[in-house]
Amino acid sequence: MSEQRTQKRWWRILKRMLITLVILAVVLIYGVLPFWLSRLVTNASTRSVDRQLTTTPATYGAIFQDVEFTTTDGVKISGWLLPSRDKRATIIYSHGLFRSRRELLERAVALWKLGYGALLYDSRNHGDSGAARVSLGFHERLDAQAAIRFLRAEQQSRDRLVLYGISMGAVTALLAAAETPPVDAVISDSAFLSFDDTLAHHIRVFLRLPTFPLAAEVRYLIESRADFDGKQVNALEAVRRIGERPILFIASANDKRMPPRIAETLYQASTSPQRDLLIVDGEGSEIHGHAYQANSTLYIEKVSAFLNAALKQ
Repeated sequence: MSEQRTQKRWWRILKRMLITLVILAVVLIYGVLPFWLSRLVTNASTRSVDRQLTTTPATYGAIFQDVEFTTTDGVKISGWLLPSRDKRATIIYSHGLFRSRRELLERAVALWKLGYGALLYDSRNHGDSGAARVSLGFHERLDAQAAIRFLRAEQQSRDRLVLYGISMGAVTALLAAAETPPVDAVISDSAFLSFDDTLAHHIRVFLRLPTFPLAAEVRYLIESRADFDGKQVNALEAVRRIGERPILFIASANDKRMPPRIAETLYQASTSPQRDLLIVDGEGSEIHGHAYQANSTLYIEKVSAFLNAALKQ
């Protein structure tokens, strides 16, 4: 009898421990984790490894000037302006989450050497730009639009304008172009389809958790913290609104975060007779947004050919 009572007592203790562990897991996954993820996104800034970089356009032999301009919601944006030459077109570059203007610097200089001007800027809350909540493209579209106003109003530029973005910056470029008719063409590298789609995709692929109800919790917290409606962060709808203006969609062949199917879906949604698609395979193409690094020669050749056709008078 004594042995049976001991076994029952240990079984009760074990059950309590298991129940406690389950409760703790539920609290962590559906309480702490959504709050942490929402802070990670809305407070996103340039990662430390990028902040240690010191390269400028001069590193690659390019002429440039430091510039600043302000968005309609009062955020100061810092950037570099490389003057256009014979192409009479300027490309505005929007980088990805946790990065800075330096993410696109090397390819911007490569295209500058071919005659295209460049305006590379740090997105809000990144690099040397002003503090603000991050919204995965919605508020960031105001940064790109401010760059357009800066070129037109302050620089008195009559260049044709191209919006070029990578990852979050690609969605930024698409959303801004959809609202800004003077944009002549868009280059979208590694965009996501929509706020809801990318949130659910990342939860499934990287956290390996069911999307319900976690995705809804994270979405609500991000929207509340950054003060926007996630339904408005929709690259697919933006592509449709851009209409017949030329768009080049780019993807890395083995990118798990933004797989090629996304670029293919956006390509199919475009009604532009000058739409184009580039999927780059090779070493490094498994890294998100590394199509350029996987094959820089092919990348620049394709972008150059697209621009020549898209901006032909």
